[in-house]
Amino acid sequence: MVRFLTLSILLGLFLYLSSCISENDGPDRSLKAGDPVPEFSVTLSTGETVSTADMKGHTTVIVFFNTGCSDCQRELPKVQEAYDRAMAEGTDVRFICIAREETDASISAYWEAEGLTLPYSPQPDRRIYNLFATQGIPRIYLITPSLSVQPYN
Repeated sequence: MVRFLTLSILLGLFLYLSSCISENDGPDRSLKAGDPVPEFSVTLSTGETVSTADMKGHTTVIVFFNTGCSDCQRELPKVQEAYDRAMAEGTDVRFICIAREETDASISAYWEAEGLTLPYSPQPDRRIYNLFATQGIPRIYLITPSLSVQPYN
């Protein structure tokens, strides 16, 4: 629990809470604190497939992004720093970056240019994103071991 709180504070200090893209197509229907994690499955850049069920019992940070978003560009290095710290401390925290409407080619080029090592999942559409929210990136969620959502923005 202490590591969960430490990670929460660390991410809270790092994350810029506004969204990159102004989207005015109705009210945002995003998950709220305490909501259950929706059922989904993604394949990461590491080749690992992760589903909602795989997150049970673990603390997971989910980051929705697009490398063309200037706010995402500012926040991804901060998420990388939190990821590096969690890995160095040996915590059982998973990080999953999920693209919103972006291909593997553009993400991998950006990751390489910026020296990012976070696992990511390219998504050509908003199918996974729309399970969590309807507008605004970057969007970051802390998923508790009991599979409830704690949004950061």
